[in-house]
Amino acid sequence: MTVDPVIVLIARLGLTWLFLDAVAHKLRDVRGFGAVLATYRVLPDVLVPAAVWLVIAAELFIGVGALLQFAPAIALGAIVLLGYAAVMAVNLWRGRRFIDCGCGGAAQPLSVALVVRNLLLACGALVAVLPVVARPLGWLDLVTVIVATVVLATVYAAANQLLAARARLEEWV
Repeated sequence: MTVDPVIVLIARLGLTWLFLDAVAHKLRDVRGFGAVLATYRVLPDVLVPAAVWLVIAAELFIGVGALLQFAPAIALGAIVLLGYAAVMAVNLWRGRRFIDCGCGGAAQPLSVALVVRNLLLACGALVAVLPVVARPLGWLDLVTVIVATVVLATVYAAANQLLAARARLEEWV
């Protein structure tokens, strides 16, 4: 199955934005990210500091690799997103909903919606490694890629705000 190169390029740039934004967020508050990672209780405490830097390095590799259209980095992005979904699901199963997801921005508790979001993002990452139809890209294609990438980033940010607001409302009830 081959797809239009515009679709794949949008998916790759969206993945680039997602992971490089995540790296920037984590680097702004490395200690806070370490605390969030420790709260998940999936690693022994002694491994958390190393895991913080491993996650940051992996996300940087994925973001730059997606920008450079490096297929192994893009595939790793899908795996990492599936891993995040799994860790969230495990904590939800344990009944540990009221911990910060560590998704960036305002703190928000874990939810099934966040697990589903990460599964959808992983599917988007897999789109970025599909083979493309060989055709030249014109100026309209490039405008489409830029606009679509900005729209995807905006929709992602809006969805995060809605999920965070929903979680805050549920805390009141």
